[in-house]
Amino acid sequence: MKDPNSPENAQNPRQVRVRYEQTEALYASQFVLNVTEDEIVVNFSSGSLPDPNSGELHLPVHTRIALSPNGARNLLNLLNQALNNRKGEADSNAARLPPLHN
Repeated sequence: MKDPNSPENAQNPRQVRVRYEQTEALYASQFVLNVTEDEIVVNFSSGSLPDPNSGELHLPVHTRIALSPNGARNLLNLLNQALNNRKGEADSNAARLPPLHN
């Protein structure tokens, strides 16, 4: 069995095809972070809503994603690249997200 981290595999990277299991997009404008030494958990919400009984505002979380610190750095880099390239400026080093195919 070959080691996937071997120098041979680094020189001959395998092409990975992305398969979207779920294609529903949820809007989020509010985020709650929980940070520990080992992980960063991002809670996503579309915004605060008043409780019908008490009138107090609450933030319903519809999605939660846990990331390692390295995974969070990778996501941050991708988001920064996307924001920097928003005006249509092509950057040959920018990460590209694959197109969505149903």
